[in-house]
Amino acid sequence: MKLRNVSIHNFRSIEAFKMPLGDRLTLLVGPNGSGKTSVLDAIGIGLGAALTHIPGVKGITFKHGDLRRQGEEVAPYVRVGLRTEDGLEWDRTLRRDKSTTTHQSIPESIGLRHLEQFLNHEVIDPHNHGQQFLLPVFAHYGVHRAFLGLPRTRKGFPKSHQRFEALTDALNAYNTFKSAFVWFYNKENEENRLQKERRSFDVTLKELDVVRTAISRAFPDIAEPHVQLNPLRFVVKKDGQWISIDELSDGYKTLLSLVIDLASRLAMANPDSKDPLHDHAIVMIDEVDLHLHPSWQQRVVGDLLRAFPCTQFVLTTHSPFIVEAVNNHLKRHAINGYADDAGISGLLPLDPASITAYTMDERGNYQDMLDAELGLLDDHLLDVLNDINLVYDKMRDYEWEAHAD
Repeated sequence: MKLRNVSIHNFRSIEAFKMPLGDRLTLLVGPNGSGKTSVLDAIGIGLGAALTHIPGVKGITFKHGDLRRQGEEVAPYVRVGLRTEDGLEWDRTLRRDKSTTTHQSIPESIGLRHLEQFLNHEVIDPHNHGQQFLLPVFAHYGVHRAFLGLPRTRKGFPKSHQRFEALTDALNAYNTFKSAFVWFYNKENEENRLQKERRSFDVTLKELDVVRTAISRAFPDIAEPHVQLNPLRFVVKKDGQWISIDELSDGYKTLLSLVIDLASRLAMANPDSKDPLHDHAIVMIDEVDLHLHPSWQQRVVGDLLRAFPCTQFVLTTHSPFIVEAVNNHLKRHAINGYADDAGISGLLPLDPASITAYTMDERGNYQDMLDAELGLLDDHLLDVLNDINLVYDKMRDYEWEAHAD
């Protein structure tokens, strides 16, 4: 499942818009308060209807605070609609109240019938009958995502994991990543038992290999991730040295935790898949540049696309480094097959047809950044940089005038 577009009406500061999404990447650029996070939250609420319908999984939905307000006036309804590349379409609506007047002012909705029919046919019925099925994976990582460390003891750890757990808290933007590490610990124990049975350390568990592969793609300098006991901690080998994840920088720690969490969800969702990293997923990341040094901001998008080659990402950012990095990937696609220079050979080509990118303003309006003719993002729309340069130019002119006097 991949999304083709999202439509939003009366959601927080957004009155109404319909935004096409790229099948590999959608990038939202803009200042604080421009509605970038609201778009991600709206998509999460739309996808939350799918989670709510799946047994044992709890989705997210609207709150009354999501209704758009203008002064004392509250909009009669809030609605989010999603449409997939396969034409599956649904929407969710919250009414301001149950009055007849409010009901009559709300446009007719599509509702959830088509989504629920799809899930019944593709997921729930096959699950109930012991048949094979592909579980779609969704995840939302908000700006408050943070690795808070493993529990101090193993007390209360679950002994096993079910497929639908891959969607537990998946749309909770306040992810602490603890469940991913508990899953990793349990799978390591399972792998250790398997190695003892077969008397070989070369035996590995496929689900763990999925996570290890994702880590190696996103972090070439990290190897051998595993959980140590006494004290309980998650460690990796970096630059030849063993180091606890707690000792890494905030940027390293947060991004590594995200990669582990997403890879573990893919592995848990479809353990019998030939390669879970190549299964479709829809992932939203707010401020993808969070805590990252500018040099890392230039490669984080490529790292994520490389680690998860079939995942649809919707990302927000303030960073011009992210924009220019995406342009590098786009240009690499344009010259693919012509250049073998070592300096760009590792750069991931990105087809302009697979991405969308927009600037957003404080009123929730958006403008397309992709120049169709050049196949590049139009970075002169980053007004914040223009403003900074303008201030510098004014100071320089003042300095010259002062010296001239």
